[in-house]
Formats: sequence, C-alpha cells, structure tokens
Amino acid sequence: METVLEVRNLTKTFPKRGSREALEAVADVSFRIEPGECLAVIGGSGSGKTTVAKMITRLLPADSGQIFLMGEEITHAKGKALRTIYRKMQMVFQTPAESFDPRRTLGESAAESLCNQGIGKAEAASRVQELFLRCGLPEEYLMRYPHEVSGGQCQRAAIARAAVLHPALLILDEATSALDMTVQKEILELLSELRREEGMTYLFISHDIALVQQFCDRVLVMDQGRMIEEGTPDEVIRAPRQEYTKRLIESIL
Repeated sequence: METVLEVRNLTKTFPKRGSREALEAVADVSFRIEPGECLAVIGGSGSGKTTVAKMITRLLPADSGQIFLMGEEITHAKGKALRTIYRKMQMVFQTPAESFDPRRTLGESAAESLCNQGIGKAEAASRVQELFLRCGLPEEYLMRYPHEVSGGQCQRAAIARAAVLHPALLILDEATSALDMTVQKEILELLSELRREEGMTYLFISHDIALVQQFCDRVLVMDQGRMIEEGTPDEVIRAPRQEYTKRLIESIL
C-alpha cells in the first residue's frame, strides 16, 4: 500500500526579534506514516512539533525539504491544488472553538467543507448528520453555535467536520490536551473507533508521552527543532536513549 505521508529534510527558520540571527524552529526533519498507522510527534514547548504540522498542512511554508501526500508532492501547493489536498488531509486543533466560525452553527461549518468540494447541500447535510451521530452528538447539536457547547462537544464536532471528508490523513495537534481526563478518554475512544471502522491514519502531536503510549503505534521525539529519538511508545518510555527524552518522561509519568 502507498505511504500516506512522507516528509524529507523539512526545515523552517524564523527571524529573532531584535537580532540578525534566525531561530531554527525545525531542522532537517524526515519521517513516514503508513496506511492505518498512528504516529506521534512529541516534545516540550518550542520543540518544533506544531511547526512541523503547520508546514505539512501548508499553514506555514517550508524553507526547504519536501512533503509528499499519497505519493504526490505538496510542498509548494496553492490554490485549487491546495483544496484538493485538504480533501485528503484534515487537521484538528487544541482549541476547536477557535477553528469554527462563531456566526455559523456547528452543522453549517461541517457541511461547508463538503460544499467546497462540489457536494450538494442536501447530501452534505445528510453526511454531516451521520458523522455527528457517530461522534456522539445528537441531531440538535447541528443547530448549535460553538459558544453553546462544552469543550468536549466542540472537539467532537471538530472531529466530525474533519472525518466527513474521509481524509487519508488526520493531523491532531494537542487535540485532547485542553480537556479533562474523562472527556479526553472519550475523545480517544472515538478516534480509535474511527480508525478501526474508517481505516484512518493519524499524525498525533502531543507533549504527553503517557497518552501517546495508550494510543499510538510509533513515536518520534523532538527537541529544539530536531528529531532525536524514534521507536514504539514502550521502547521510548522503557529505554530512552537521549537525556532530553528521559527528562520528558520523568516530568509526565
């Protein structure tokens, strides 16, 4: 089967405020994700993990390197090509309410992504209703606005909005970190169910290695923009090779 995502030598720098020097946020990062896999990228604040996700989704341009989605290079995609890419790849953010238009209902926002792909309003509404139900949101939530629901309910709606397009890749950027433990567990169960039933592939961005151990197949550790360690969650937790990884584990477990 075709590799879902391949990143080759990805690099990103930002100018330092008040300095001629540049901050190397991501340095020569490479990895692959295979179909049905859940790959975690973990690290502390400023490690570069979210910058990697933003470059993959084209929210930030890469300075150098290449990004391939389902075998197609998307490193410099824009315009119509980018709309096609977003049908294959979706992202769920840490604070879902901020990713919804406050003037639209949750149902309208979720249907918009389908309508943008040329699907009629009636079919879009039907698909969204089905996904909301599968994500644990009764029909009345279609008519609610982001500020009218809890954080967990809003995150369920965000997952439904992303999953309704049946993307090849779903990127989850700290998607459960703002939720309490009970809701976090429910969201992870929902994501596991979608993975089993839809064969979805996940890139899971997190700082929480204990959470990653429960949910992911493989983990990459980032520090200061570089990939420093890779393995299964059990391998990384039980026998970390890098001092940074050891400190990261000790701070969480």
